[in-house]
Amino acid sequence: MGSILSTFGSLVVGGIVATATIVGVVSSQTSPSGDSPANVNQPVIEYGTSD
Repeated sequence: MGSILSTFGSLVVGGIVATATIVGVVSSQTSPSGDSPANVNQPVIEYGTSD
């Protein structure tokens, strides 16, 4: 009986961890552009000026 409960508990905990991981990945990939990496065409870092 104990092995059945531990198996069921493991499935529940695994499902919760998997759900949290998927939600985290999807939310990080679909976050607003302000949270995304810089635009390649408009770099944030100024590398200097040419005089």
